[in-house]
Amino acid sequence: MDKFVAMLGIIGLVLLAIGLVVIVQSLVSVIKKRSTVKGFFASFVVFLIMCGFGLAFASIALFLHTFSRFSHEERIGYIHAEEDNDTIIMTFVNEKTDQSHFFNLTGDQWMIEGYIMRWSTSLRWLGAGSYVCITRFAGRDVQHADQSSVYQIAPENTLWRFLLRYGAKIPFVDAAYGIGAFQYPSQDAFFLYVNDTGFIIKKK
Repeated sequence: MDKFVAMLGIIGLVLLAIGLVVIVQSLVSVIKKRSTVKGFFASFVVFLIMCGFGLAFASIALFLHTFSRFSHEERIGYIHAEEDNDTIIMTFVNEKTDQSHFFNLTGDQWMIEGYIMRWSTSLRWLGAGSYVCITRFAGRDVQHADQSSVYQIAPENTLWRFLLRYGAKIPFVDAAYGIGAFQYPSQDAFFLYVNDTGFIIKKK
């Protein structure tokens, strides 16, 4: 997608440049009396056509780039959660850090929790990805909310405490907040993704 969008943008700029060169050369020829006004109007029509196609290609490239940036999902890793009586046997492989975690949870559902910091719209459009930290997994009991289990992956450090309190006041930061997503155990594994709003859990 990125190469295709870049190619469309380049084609648009080239067409605009050709149109500009044509009109400038024609105008210079008229001034130096090498060409007639009629010839200038013909070049002007060519200029309009080139600009029209150039702007069309550039607009499509900008639209596709914007769509790509704000629908982007980054894969973090995969999760296997298998139910065994009252226990959920968990495997989490973080492909970003190349770490594997094996642990058990109790409950009907498993939940992943963490933090996310979103950059401003302009930086996200330019390609800046969200800053994400996975902190823990938890077991959820639908019938008994007070009964749960937790597997800690990363503690809440000073940086995240600062970002959660004051992130919205930092230039170029849109928001910083906690995120979570939960799912029932399954024989199928899950892929874990993150976008600009939080975690996304998809079955493999």
